[in-house]
Amino acid sequence: MANDFYAISDRTYTLQESDNPNQFYFYRNDGKVLTDIDREPMDLYHAYIMNKMMNGEITDIVMNNIYSQMSTDHTTIRLTISDIGEDPVPRESSAIHEKPSFWKRLFKKIFG
Repeated sequence: MANDFYAISDRTYTLQESDNPNQFYFYRNDGKVLTDIDREPMDLYHAYIMNKMMNGEITDIVMNNIYSQMSTDHTTIRLTISDIGEDPVPRESSAIHEKPSFWKRLFKKIFG
């Protein structure tokens, strides 16, 4: 059975959960190349955290390192979240196997 991943959108961009609870995918809803990206990924991540807090799913203080990686075709950013003091760089072996099943084929082509 396919997993349902929570996504939050501002009508132009979407931030979506993945199989790995510490990774998210940020992309344009129309599938176009990400250009002139400033705070949009962080704004949607902040909205995601606030929504989880309002629903009672997060009750602690949230302080994280965030590492971003752009796909080779510049249509998707993978955000990897880690606790402060941990290495935020995703491990290649786990990154390949922990993508959402819906996106597995697409991201295998994008990220290698």
